[in-house]
Amino acid sequence: MSQTIKHMIEDGCADNIIPLPNVTGIILSKVIEYCKRHVDDCAPASAYNTDDEPSSTLISDAELKAFDAEFIKVDQPTLFDLILAANYLNIKSFWI
Repeated sequence: MSQTIKHMIEDGCADNIIPLPNVTGIILSKVIEYCKRHVDDCAPASAYNTDDEPSSTLISDAELKAFDAEFIKVDQPTLFDLILAANYLNIKSFWI
């Protein structure tokens, strides 16, 4: 989901450590939580069965919207840090 990390890996810059100087550990853990919930947003077609129905592991839109509503219920500085981290990490689904 993070285009920044994807490009670091593709360019061979992520052998052992991926530097994230603009993201604290607490904010990174929240971003990872968000990405885990939204991983199916980027799921390949193979995540669907032959009837074009989502697999049972995919989260429903209603559940995802409820998660998102709770996810942003943080204080303003934390929300600002989350937005900055998503921008720095180039997580496009965060903006949709």
